[in-house]
Amino acid sequence: MAITKIKSPKGILETLKPAQIAFGVRTILYAAAIFVLSRQHDLWPLAVALVLVMELWRVRPGSAAADRMKMALERVSAILIGSSLALFIAVSPRVLTQVGFSVLYVVWALWWETKEHDVKTTLINLLIVQIAVFEALFLMSAVWRSTEWIVLILVWAGCYLSVFSALTLRAERMAGVMAATWALVATEISWVFLRWLFVYTMPGGYLLVPQPTIVLTAIAYCFGSIYISQRQGNLSRGRLTEYLLIGLILITIVITGTPWRGSL
Repeated sequence: MAITKIKSPKGILETLKPAQIAFGVRTILYAAAIFVLSRQHDLWPLAVALVLVMELWRVRPGSAAADRMKMALERVSAILIGSSLALFIAVSPRVLTQVGFSVLYVVWALWWETKEHDVKTTLINLLIVQIAVFEALFLMSAVWRSTEWIVLILVWAGCYLSVFSALTLRAERMAGVMAATWALVATEISWVFLRWLFVYTMPGGYLLVPQPTIVLTAIAYCFGSIYISQRQGNLSRGRLTEYLLIGLILITIVITGTPWRGSL
């Protein structure tokens, strides 16, 4: 019987490059700063400002305009997820949940920094970014009773920036049109669900998931799958129908399983 040798933590650390270790330490300290500021509810805007400063300082002013634009687009994912983390911590009622999402942020940052940004990985990251944005914004709307038009503007901005940056970096010619289209669709769906905003709550309130987060994630997944299939040249009528049916089934399960009468 073959014996599999498991690397010790020391062996794993020895395989990491000094730059990767330094990035990991900076990311942990960065997440801790966001956590501390956002826990003070009146200071969460400072956490968002910290995210903007920390991510945009890499855009070197002495570079060419095209290079600066590319560097800025490369930081959009980190800006959106970092800002979403700050907002989520500010509105989340449980410290354990706040710590858990901070850890997930560190894991995501390390994954995205070290992963090759091919088409599939880019779209997986795009879905993660949008889940974070949806969760933070709709939870803000549910907990703080935020003004509806502000939430809708932020939904549009988050969807547009995330899609536009991802597709532009992939040299997609229709990046602006596709980003604007998805942002409009997501905003319209958000407007409908904000009429009857329902939040799924785990016992003890350790996890709060607004219903529009699930619905928009399902639709975004279907659109992303269709895009990948089209780019790979294997999008058929049958596969398109399959993706649309999967999205429709998920949305139907969510909507029909909601006690609408109790949530109005």
